[in-house]
Order: sequence, then C-alpha cells, then structure tokens
Amino acid sequence: MPTLSEPSLGAPPPIVPRPPRGGGGNSGGNNGPDRSSSGRTARIAIYIGMVASTMTFIALVSAMVVRRDLSVTHDWRRMPVPPLLWWNTAALLLSSVAIDLGRRAFRAGRRPRFRLMWMIGTALGTWFLIGQSINWAFLSTHGFYLQHNPASAFFYILTWAHAAHVVGALAALYFVACRMLFFPAIPMNRNVLEVSAIFWHFLDVMWLFLMAMFQFWS
Repeated sequence: MPTLSEPSLGAPPPIVPRPPRGGGGNSGGNNGPDRSSSGRTARIAIYIGMVASTMTFIALVSAMVVRRDLSVTHDWRRMPVPPLLWWNTAALLLSSVAIDLGRRAFRAGRRPRFRLMWMIGTALGTWFLIGQSINWAFLSTHGFYLQHNPASAFFYILTWAHAAHVVGALAALYFVACRMLFFPAIPMNRNVLEVSAIFWHFLDVMWLFLMAMFQFWS
C-alpha cells in the first residue's frame, strides 16, 4: 500500500497550462512582430478597403479615358495644373515619410520620437487637405468649374474622391495622436497604428499616380 508521501502509480501527471500563442502583441510595450488574430484581421480589412478604393479609382480613370477618346466635338480642353498642387504633393510625400519614421520609432520603443514624427506627419496631411481646398478655389476663380469642360470635371471628381479618402485616413491619424497626447498611460494598440500607416502610404501612391496623369496625359 502506497504511503502519503509516495505518488500513486495510477494517478495522471499534473497538467501545466501552456502560455497563449502570439504573446498578446497589441500593446505598445511589445516590440516583436504582431501575430495576434486581431492583427491579422485588421490587416485583411485594410487590404480589402485598399482593393475597393483601387477599383473605384480605376473605374473613374477608365471613364475619363473613354470620354477623352470620344471627344469628337473637341470639347476636351486641357486645364492647367495649379502651382500649389506641387507643394501639396511634396507635403503628402513628407507626411508619409514622417508617419513611417514614427511607426518605426514606436516599434523600437522610442516614444518621444514616435510622438514627434506622428504629429509632423498628421500636420502635413492636414496641410495637404487645406491646400486642396485652395486649389479648388484657385481653379474656380480662373473660370475652371465642374461644368466648364470634361477635363476640369474629371479633375474635380478625382481630387474630391481622393480627398474623401484622405479625410478618413486623417481621422485615424488624429485618433492615434489624441491617444498618445491625452491618454499616454493607456497602452497603444499597435494594430491601429500599423493599419493607419499602411492606408496613408496607399493614398500617397494613389496621389502620385493621379498627379502623373494630370501632368502628362489629361
């Protein structure tokens, strides 16, 4: 008969709980790769949104190409590119660089640099949107309205569509900025930061394509 100090031969081994996979990965203190299911879901969602936005712009550009080629009455008159549009493009490019530097600083745990770069990127993105409004006012004062000719109509439609996407992306950038300024004690959700940066870079590439089309083709 076994004593109290001896384990029973028929007793099962003790069960040791295994640590959860992925290590959480959502707080700002984790600098490793985010492998959580929420991170994958967020990236899949933003990629689907990017595909949908790309299809929207492809449809608009295709309509512009068809309308330009069918301009048998010669009503397609090339419109000038507003000078401020180049400064807007530079601001958007610098904004994308600053946002990416902020994202890298967050991964490295360099919080002051992250806050500085993210605020610079958000401010430059806001300037881009304000500059677009100035460009639209510039064109209207020089007689280029939505109904002026098909070229100006498509310029307004494409830039308005892009600006609508910028408004949504800026809302995400401001959300991250407000979290780090007013609630610094709360760990930052890295998924929100990552998908915000990804979509901002996507809008940057989309704008470069539109600028090339306005300058060399439309």
